[in-house]
Formats: sequence, structure tokens, C-alpha cells
Amino acid sequence: MTEFFFPDVEFVPVGLKNHQTLGELLKRYPQPLSGYTMATLTAWGSSYHYEWGNVDLETLLISCTPDFGSQRHLMQPIGPVSPGTQQRLIEGASALSYPLRIVNVSRRFIKGHPALLEAFSLREDRSFSNYLYRTDALARLRGRKYSKKRNLLSQASSLYAWTCRNLTAGWTDACFEVLNSIHKEEQPKIEGMLAREIAALKYTLNHFKELDQQGLLILVDNVPVAFSIFEEINPNTVVVHFERALRRFKGLYQVINWETAKKVAEQGYEFINREEDLGDPGLRDAKSSYRPTRIVASYELKFKNE
Repeated sequence: MTEFFFPDVEFVPVGLKNHQTLGELLKRYPQPLSGYTMATLTAWGSSYHYEWGNVDLETLLISCTPDFGSQRHLMQPIGPVSPGTQQRLIEGASALSYPLRIVNVSRRFIKGHPALLEAFSLREDRSFSNYLYRTDALARLRGRKYSKKRNLLSQASSLYAWTCRNLTAGWTDACFEVLNSIHKEEQPKIEGMLAREIAALKYTLNHFKELDQQGLLILVDNVPVAFSIFEEINPNTVVVHFERALRRFKGLYQVINWETAKKVAEQGYEFINREEDLGDPGLRDAKSSYRPTRIVASYELKFKNE
């Protein structure tokens, strides 16, 4: 447990032991941005040091260290945020020796709480904005705008045959095989954000069932070569948390993307959220190439500390 600035709120670390209580609150108030699932908060907990506490029973506060430093900030409050709670939030922020930031804030939250903008400045954080796609567009890949994707899939089908399996806890060892093969073939530098992402991915695989995840596994000649991990974030949207594929198989990333979209379409979801690009130019180009239906903006509020 860590003491924090907000009066009368006991913050405790996010973990699997909170799965039922915290998980139910998060599901009760689904968010448009992808960072507000039990799986995300738990898997990335070692990097961002998430802690949570309740205000007025239904209002959830989550603290974090977004810059991997010692200063603690807040994610967007979840649930109803009364005028009284907003005032307590402002008073708590004013007692800090540094300007409090509220990160990963949706446009919907901002519109619903204009009083906070009097005490906080507002900035759009493009690096953490989410890419939202229509499921049927990714599953069908129709039209000229997807011609390059269809061409890569055609090349892939001419070079190798693949099979798909639903990813379950019993198949997660196959995902570790894929990760080991990627490490041997690409020899990436495991540091910075990549190291944190791999840690979150391995945690998710090790706790696949407890975190209520779904996924898809691709095999070529019965050898695991690619996988995806996803979950529902609201009744009409799935978020794809992780996707990995061996690059020596031409078009394999297009294959896992396409097969995952078809699986999600079978389940009746209208949209696929493929999370953020973290400001990485290559990742931004890759996500943009699939023509998102819209970018779900992420904002940061910073206490004016006047």
C-alpha cells in the first residue's frame, strides 16, 4: 500500500487478488480507450505501478507513474464523479509539490466534467490515442484501399499453408515458442518500452485464463508462427492487446490480422480497437495503413497549480 495525496482514499496495488472487485467496477463503466481493463492494468502493473481506491463507492481512482519515475499521477476517474468529488480532486492536487497529471482521458469524460477544465489545462496526447476499425472492413478487406493487403495475403497463401486455432490457456506454451523464435531470428534489443511490453505479454500469457483473454494461434506445418491476444472492452468492441508473427513468413502479420478480424466478426463485434502507436513512426504507418474508421483521442489534464 502506498500513501497518496487524495484524502480518505486508501490506494492498494492492482493485482489478481483484486480481480473480482476491481474487474466488476471496470466492466460496469466501460471506457472508449483501451487502458481500462483488468488485464491491461494487471499486466502492465510492474511498469506503471498502478494502484486503485474507491471514492463514494462507485467512483474509482487509479494512480500510476506514467513516466516510470517516482511522481504519482492519476488515470481518468471511472464511474460517476460528483461535483463534490471533483472539488476534492482539485484540493488534493493543490496539496502536491508537483502539478498533478490525469492521463488517458477520453473526450467523453472531458465533455461530462467541464468544471475540471477550470483547474486543469488540457492537451491531446496523440501517441496514446487509439485506432478504431470496423470489424467487417478488416475481415473482408474490400476495395482499392486494401489492395496491398489482399496482395500480401495472396502471396502468403501461395508460399505456405496455415491453420488457425483458438488460443486458450492450454496453448500459451506455443506463444512462448513464437516469442523465442522471434528473439533468435531478429535479436532485438530488449530495453525501454519493448522490454516493458514483453513483460506485460509474458504476464498475460502466464495468467491467460485468470485475465479472461481470448486469442488466435497460427500454425504452419504444425509449428506455431503467429498469435494474437484480445478481449472485449464494451458490448460492441474488442481490443487487440498483442500480436506477434515470424517475419520470415512473408505476409504473416497480414494473415494474423485478417484471421483475428474474421474471428471477431464471427462473435458479432462491430469494432476492433488496435490501441495506440506510442509515437513510433513505423507503428503509426502500419496502423494507419488499415484505414481506421476514427482515432479515439486520448487527452492529458495538468493541474494549473496557481
